Amino acid sequence: MIKDELKNFYWNRWNDIKESRKKYPTSWQLLFKISELSYDTIKYALKLTDFPLDNITFISLGSFAREQMSPFSDIDILLLHKDSLKSKEKDAISKFSTLLWDININPAIQIKSFKEIKQTNKLDTTEKTALIDYKFIEGNNLLFEEYVKTVNSYIIEKGKMKFLLEHINAAMKRGEKYRDSVYKLEPNLKEGHGGIRDFNFICWINRILFNGASLNTLIKKDIITIEDYDLLMKGVEFIFKVRNELHYYFNRKFDILTIEAQKDIASELGYITTSMSLNVEHFLRDYYGHARNISQITKKVINKGLQEIVYNKTHKKATIRKLGYGLIQYNNNLTAEHPDIFEKNHELLINVFYIAAVRSLKLSDKLINIIRNNLYLIDENYLKKYGKLFLKVISSFPYSYKITKNMLNTGVLESIIPEFKEIICRVQYDLYHHYTVDEHTILALKFIDDLITNANPRNKNYIDAYKRLKRKDLLALSILLHDIGKGQGFNHSVVGAKMSQTICKRLGMHPDDIDTVSNMVEQHLLMSHIAQRRDLHDIEVIEYFTNYLNNEDELHLLYLLTYADMNAVGGDLFNEWKSSLLTELYLKSKAALEKESIISEYNKIVELKRKKLFERISDDIIKGFIDKLDSEYIFTYKVKHIIRHLNMIKKLNPDVKVLTDFYVRDDLNCLEFNICTYDFLGLLKKLSGVFAYYGLNILGAQIFTFDNNIVIDTIQVVSSSDSTNNLLKKGDKIAVTIKEVVTNKTSVEDLIKRASTPFFKKKIPKEIKKKVEFDNEISSNYTVIDVFTEDKIGLLYKILSVFEDLGINVQKAKISTDVDRVVDSFYVTDKNYHKITEQTFIDKIKFSLMEVI
Repeated sequence: MIKDELKNFYWNRWNDIKESRKKYPTSWQLLFKISELSYDTIKYALKLTDFPLDNITFISLGSFAREQMSPFSDIDILLLHKDSLKSKEKDAISKFSTLLWDININPAIQIKSFKEIKQTNKLDTTEKTALIDYKFIEGNNLLFEEYVKTVNSYIIEKGKMKFLLEHINAAMKRGEKYRDSVYKLEPNLKEGHGGIRDFNFICWINRILFNGASLNTLIKKDIITIEDYDLLMKGVEFIFKVRNELHYYFNRKFDILTIEAQKDIASELGYITTSMSLNVEHFLRDYYGHARNISQITKKVINKGLQEIVYNKTHKKATIRKLGYGLIQYNNNLTAEHPDIFEKNHELLINVFYIAAVRSLKLSDKLINIIRNNLYLIDENYLKKYGKLFLKVISSFPYSYKITKNMLNTGVLESIIPEFKEIICRVQYDLYHHYTVDEHTILALKFIDDLITNANPRNKNYIDAYKRLKRKDLLALSILLHDIGKGQGFNHSVVGAKMSQTICKRLGMHPDDIDTVSNMVEQHLLMSHIAQRRDLHDIEVIEYFTNYLNNEDELHLLYLLTYADMNAVGGDLFNEWKSSLLTELYLKSKAALEKESIISEYNKIVELKRKKLFERISDDIIKGFIDKLDSEYIFTYKVKHIIRHLNMIKKLNPDVKVLTDFYVRDDLNCLEFNICTYDFLGLLKKLSGVFAYYGLNILGAQIFTFDNNIVIDTIQVVSSSDSTNNLLKKGDKIAVTIKEVVTNKTSVEDLIKRASTPFFKKKIPKEIKKKVEFDNEISSNYTVIDVFTEDKIGLLYKILSVFEDLGINVQKAKISTDVDRVVDSFYVTDKNYHKITEQTFIDKIKFSLMEVI
């Protein structure tokens, strides 16, 4: 059968190419081999089907014509006919197409008449683009020559300006759609920034605008430099190499560099894990570096192409304005009058970025080249003289992001802070960090810019902190340096703090300011960790945190740094819940720093609330509870909530053993449950099992036990699939299940077995480092146990089961989930309600917890 003959012909050679691919010096050879195989297969199929070619020509299009086919690329074919197709030709086309599909390749066949090709006004940009890369396969040679003339006349020449502008517009829209592709976790190798489509676009501009047969034309036309060309070709060769391996990995056409594929492709390409970084992190750093180079060169070609189209061809005059200092504005671009502009005015090498930002001007390619040619001016003496100017410029909020981004792209930032080079395109291989370290750092500055420009009421506390902050320059520098130690050692915060001292000294900063920046860098994770893992109603926690701060200005600094850092990680890491915790810690710490004695202030609040309770409660039975209420409990809850709890306690009796209520916490965008019952060991475990059964994440749990062994558990929950309002509708059903489980009418173990699939379905890139830590310093009454592991349904239930088996009382719990990982923090005591200090028991707890996580 001809089907088996063609199938063996194609796939035997295809597999030979795959097996021998490492013998090819570059990816270009592999692309050519696959393209060559496709040509031979089409010709062989035409021969096997005895195809009538008098009125028809077969033309390859797209990557097939460019001989840039990856293993599973579509085989794009134009079947062009001059006269109307006869029945014999239609039958042959059907037989030919079926044969290609039957052998499991990817033919993309267009059938067009010559008349349709000439009607270019009816074709959109994509259709016209598909026609301009072509190569003859087989058929009527004269018809192919007419096709070439038609494409050159009607697309490349006649409407080329409109066509190019359409292409540039499409490229910009593509850039918006794939905005983060260069830096995000899973870039699109074809359509994303710095991808294959960018390279194709450069080739199209070269061909259509300059009639260039090779990219050397762009060098001759001063569109790109020789260095640009070398970077471009090296980068594209690498991207194709990765794309080829991606196709082989998924065994199909696929252009998203997914997390699950990255590690295997890194190994396939020969990357090796070192003591500092994983092989996949080395690989991704190379990828992002190449993609960034391609993206920047593409922008340069677009800018110069636009100049050629708009200014030269349409004779549109540019609006030129002299700005002084030797700078010129033309339209929305900033350029220089003379190449020695910075030699005459050294400080302009920093100020130029401020001028461009406040005037919303782009740095012209000419100006960028002049800046790069003058980087040698930035030496030790330059930094001592203009260090303060640098700090002033980078802290020019709301322009900080634009300024530092341009400094990074021109090499100025790296010249001023050479240490920054080590975090450029550096990757952390997990689902937590969405950006490379340098992009994350610069993006963090943008979130401070946005605070000023957007003035969102939800951000009131952050805006107030910014207004109160005396030293904006220290904020900008702290953000810029907070991750400078990444990849330099085990604890990047400590390493970064030491590095920041060296950097600050180089900038000629005052010793007190150096200490402040160093402290911010070292403690940049402290505020988020305490806010999410510790009890913020405990004055000891507030005292512990404020001990790390020298003054109120450092509090504003750390609050804003933490806000910017958490937002710039990307994804949904920073949500309303975490923002509320962060702000609560900030406001309580601010109040503590303003007061002479945090304890006396605490006592005043407790007594004031106790007085309000007596005033607002008329029921004598409930009033009898007030004096027995624990001070920490009163401090923690609002008066109206305490009254609600006391009313629940009054209703509790041997016949009514469990009472629940629930309501939406709009401030936290979650549902809050209050469960009032008689206390017993393992109560929280049962409650967590119920919430796990309903697929709910517990954000936090507060537990208060009263003298009569009655307990109030307040638990905040959210759903990964339901909105809070939909969750509210299920509240009664959840409350019924809670009562049944607490009263042993329903087995929580049976519920767990019937629980739905885990929330976290996506494959994790690597195993999360699991650990259990004990903290006996932050609280005088409780031992705090932190459990670090990956997120999975029923995790809290398993942890609490361990505590129940070991006779450990859980008084409070805080749950922090970050994409694929959790940090569960528990305030516990032993069975005698004492802190856990015996090392043997601590080791036993650690061992038991490690077994279940």
